[in-house]
Amino acid sequence: MSDKPVAVIGAGLAGLSAAITLQEAGREVFIYDGSDRVGGRVATDYIDGFTLDRGFQLINAKYPELIRLEVMSELDFIFAPRTIDVCIGEKRVALGDPRSSPFAGLNPATGSLIQKLGFLTYLLRSARAGNSVEDELRHLGNLYSRVLKPFLAGVFLTSPASVNAVIGKGLITSFISGKPGLPRKGVGALPAALAARVHKIELKHHIDSLSQFDNQQVIVATDLTTAAQLLDIANVPKLAASTTWYHEVPEELTASARLLVDGENRGPVINSIVISNLASSYSAPGRSLLASTTLDFASESEVRRHLAIMWAAHTGEWSLIAKYDIPKSLPIFAIGNQSAASSQVSENVYVAGDYRTAPSQNGALLSGRLAAQELLLDQRR
Repeated sequence: MSDKPVAVIGAGLAGLSAAITLQEAGREVFIYDGSDRVGGRVATDYIDGFTLDRGFQLINAKYPELIRLEVMSELDFIFAPRTIDVCIGEKRVALGDPRSSPFAGLNPATGSLIQKLGFLTYLLRSARAGNSVEDELRHLGNLYSRVLKPFLAGVFLTSPASVNAVIGKGLITSFISGKPGLPRKGVGALPAALAARVHKIELKHHIDSLSQFDNQQVIVATDLTTAAQLLDIANVPKLAASTTWYHEVPEELTASARLLVDGENRGPVINSIVISNLASSYSAPGRSLLASTTLDFASESEVRRHLAIMWAAHTGEWSLIAKYDIPKSLPIFAIGNQSAASSQVSENVYVAGDYRTAPSQNGALLSGRLAAQELLLDQRR
């Protein structure tokens, strides 16, 4: 059994992590993916001089799996500010890490000092099983409703009221202690760097059934819907959907590289950022690129109206560069859902994906490593 190559289906972060783990243990691995590129949902396009990630997403350089893989030094990484802007009325108010913005937290518009101290208390205690993230945080008043709720909706791509408190707390803690940012060439640089370590990857290779891998060890590291089809899983958990809008905006709109959220929930946009201010490589010289995210269906006119409020600008002349509808953006870890205990689903078949661990890049990488390690352990028995 151990002499045959392991088939990994899916060249996203989970599949790449699994393949690297197996190779390091001396196993031969083939990755198969139906797409024309590696990375799954972590992908980047280059259009008309702009760098467009398929869905706005930062990479946390302090994710444990990225540190273990020692890949960050290969990415030409740009760190993001540790402060966000909150649109309240016609003003934008900054709030961030007190270590880098010591006075930003004193503005009562983003919550009282007592509420902000209450958030620090939340970070120091364990989340309650059976609660949602909103259950844990709603007592923080304006700090929650104006800042944390819109910001976390962008992290989870769903309402914090729908997210398991324990899983959500882990993600929140990782953001607080992390170092988020972007590779200069876009988020697709991360899977590209990992794929360079894998010896055998076959793209544009669709797998419709596991029957061709009879008596061969397989790790299914596809998206949840495809995995359910391959493994004949009847009940599939709900997935969060999102849309990312890219507009070319005037350079004079703002010099800020901070994420902007609407503290008054006046439209469909949950966050917006002039991403070329964070990474100048995302646009050609003399041009500025705005990335905005919506969750529910929204027309472009609704998005422009809301952006006009958030940025206090006329948006009618902004050029729409691209729009990405992503129906399977992230798994939703609802109340009562827990990480899966075992990666093995049947003899010789293992499964990996962020829906089994945590809805994050780290969760995907971790799930791939765990599936590979369990496979290696089973072969020794």
